[in-house]
Amino acid sequence: MSEDLWLQMKRLELQRKLLAQATKRAEKVEEKEAKPKDPYEVIRPLLEERADEVLEAARSQFPRVADAVAAELARLVEAGLIKRITGPWLMALFTRLGYRPRLETKISVISDGKIMDLKERISKALREE
Repeated sequence: MSEDLWLQMKRLELQRKLLAQATKRAEKVEEKEAKPKDPYEVIRPLLEERADEVLEAARSQFPRVADAVAAELARLVEAGLIKRITGPWLMALFTRLGYRPRLETKISVISDGKIMDLKERISKALREE
């Protein structure tokens, strides 16, 4: 009789441990599902060919539009419909929506074996005259 009681106690103890482990796993799953993912973090690994510059320019010039576009792109990435995002494609997307992000453009020239900005080269040429 005492052996049966001992086995019941061990079985109950094992059930308690298994229940505690299952509860911990369920809490972790709920915690992961409760955290909304940042759309920019979802799409950042897929940005190619200056797409990060286009996105940052759009974000600074049109924050609400850029946030909405990033959220939709993140949804499409998670659904597996988008594998990569290029700069020209992203620029065309913003343009079709009626928002053209202005990117900083630099023109560099080689002068006297040095790479310099075109603005510097012109000012240097004007000083030499």
